Amino acid sequence: MDEIESRMADALQAEEEGDYRLAARLYNRLGRDIQARHGRFDARALSAFEGVARSIRKITT
Repeated sequence: MDEIESRMADALQAEEEGDYRLAARLYNRLGRDIQARHGRFDARALSAFEGVARSIRKITT
């Protein structure tokens, strides 16, 4: 498992455990790091930012 997959799994685990604020922070940092290393439009960054949105939605509901 590479670093991105590992970090995505950590964020997903936080989300599944109900720690949505931590999950949102992990997804956001991962998305920004992916953009910095692999370009602004890397599909993995989009997936990470979708995780941010999903986590925030769960915080507010």
